[in-house]
Amino acid sequence: MKFIIKLLRFFKINKKKKIEIDNSKKVIIISHDDVDGVISASIIKRKFGDAYYLPSSPRNLPYHLSELNLENKIVVLSDLSPNEEQIDTIYNSIEKITNSMCEVIWIDHHSWPPGSIEKIKEKAKVFVEPSVSAAELVAKVLELNDETSMKLVSIANDADSANYSTEEAININRAIRNKKRLQYVFEALSEGRINDEKILKWAKKEERNDEKIKEYVKTLPVFLTKSNYRYTVIDVRKSKLPGSLTGKYASLEHNLDFTVVIYSNKSVSLYAGMNKNINLLLIARKFNGGGHPFACGCSPKLSLKSRILDKLLGKRYTAKEIKEILKAVNEL
Repeated sequence: MKFIIKLLRFFKINKKKKIEIDNSKKVIIISHDDVDGVISASIIKRKFGDAYYLPSSPRNLPYHLSELNLENKIVVLSDLSPNEEQIDTIYNSIEKITNSMCEVIWIDHHSWPPGSIEKIKEKAKVFVEPSVSAAELVAKVLELNDETSMKLVSIANDADSANYSTEEAININRAIRNKKRLQYVFEALSEGRINDEKILKWAKKEERNDEKIKEYVKTLPVFLTKSNYRYTVIDVRKSKLPGSLTGKYASLEHNLDFTVVIYSNKSVSLYAGMNKNINLLLIARKFNGGGHPFACGCSPKLSLKSRILDKLLGKRYTAKEIKEILKAVNEL
């Protein structure tokens, strides 16, 4: 009976949750939902004042843009790069937005697919160049060099380089593990409240999971690629632990060159471990992904069969498309 119910749910037309935008705000910020993304958004708010933050991700960006119904707004995107197959959809959405008397500004530090910057520049102001973090580039483009903005940049640099050597970066990362807290953290950071009482309280609560992570990573197997890179595979669907942090602890425990984190059958990330010179972006690009050489991800397009099995079996099922990524990883 459960099998039949799940099958019926799969074939039922499920609409994504409609996004809600505070139209009283003049500026709409669409930024990644990680530490660098929320800090980038907070720096943008410091520049423009009253603004609304819409947390997003590379996979959800086309949908978020297509759902915007705005007039006479400034839309600022940061810490997000488009995948190659998304370019046309994103271009059309930006065209619709600009036709409604809106200005679109896009600031990013990732590697973009060939020709995509030029195409998006037809409809938006685009600033794409390498930097340690998107926040660093945002501050540069918006010409913000006050003490608070520079402090926020240093925290973003620490987080986005996967070092997490500062308490502030660790606390913010812990606090936003629950994505419902992003709006509060965004507002607090934009006002310079880096050590806000709630952020510290949430971080302390999440700190308890760190001991669980340290115990969990001891159980992980270590694999070798063809070039003798040491790595492991972390399936957070089963462990329910934060992926990047678990990857960091696993690298320290087993002296790994990198880690592969399976978030779902639609999302895989790769994080450099002790080897910061490894180019993991080569793998992500093969599967229509993006990011940095040391931290990147991809969202494989699942076949109908894989989607059905994913819906029916959930975390017990690893799609063949995910296995193809793991096979490519082993070829490194």
